[in-house]
Amino acid sequence: MSELIVAENIHKSYGKIKAVNGLDLKVNEGSIMGLIGPNGAGKTTTIKIILGLLKPDEGKVSVFGEDPWDNPKIRERIGVIYEKPYFPSHHKVLDYLRRACRIFGVPESRAQEVLEIVGLDAYDREIKGLSAGMLQKFAIAHALIHSPKLIIADEPASNLDPEARSNLLDLILNLHKEEKVTFLISSHILPELSRVCDSVAIINEGRVLASGSLTELFEKYSAKAIRITTDKPEKFADGLRKLSYVERISVDSRGVSLIAVEGAESKIYEDAPKIAKEIGATIMGIELGTASLEQLYYKVVSEKEMRR
Repeated sequence: MSELIVAENIHKSYGKIKAVNGLDLKVNEGSIMGLIGPNGAGKTTTIKIILGLLKPDEGKVSVFGEDPWDNPKIRERIGVIYEKPYFPSHHKVLDYLRRACRIFGVPESRAQEVLEIVGLDAYDREIKGLSAGMLQKFAIAHALIHSPKLIIADEPASNLDPEARSNLLDLILNLHKEEKVTFLISSHILPELSRVCDSVAIINEGRVLASGSLTELFEKYSAKAIRITTDKPEKFADGLRKLSYVERISVDSRGVSLIAVEGAESKIYEDAPKIAKEIGATIMGIELGTASLEQLYYKVVSEKEMRR
């Protein structure tokens, strides 16, 4: 499997602020890789370096085997989706994409083709009349005009409601399968991202702390979560936080997921019923399973911090 992107020991500073600090990254052809981390971790700066919009202070970057800095040929082979896509608002959807076709030197018929691919039939609507979800579909259609083999998406779902976010992720999966597009998706919204990514790079403070397939990372970091299904998840979580062996907790409407100190997992089967009795909660189930992507992230970050 060939490597479309290779970044080695990349550094980039803005004055005294180190946005990227010794970053290493590889993206294989045919993958959907998530570049995950909090806001300010260096994701956007890394993407700008990969696109050739910024020159690293140190290190080497290769995209399609070439240095991307000031290299228009590389950008011609990449589609880009931004967090907040901006297009001239008064243009109509189909007319604008036809203009894009002329710029890229492809037949104007490609405009309607990409709209059909993304499932956006608002051909004659002005861009300013598109909803957030429709605008993101339009941005993807625009990124597909020149049939790129690599699409880089910077926080593509951060401004969408849950339904639109789910639709976007379904579209990414379909493009990967049907159009054979490789994706690099940066995001700090982790739960949904695990639906589409086959590999991730976990970034924090300008460095990639861990990268690889999800299976490899879950096994390497022993990120096993205990899932407790209960009718009072918030109160249950408060009780779990008092237990010294509980490291991380995430709560949703149906229950609580936690990561315990390695070797202490069995204690939860004794303590959970006690907590339930104290708060008057019902436990519908306790099971040991694979952690969420969010819990994996925190596991990696906490281990790296302990080794400093």
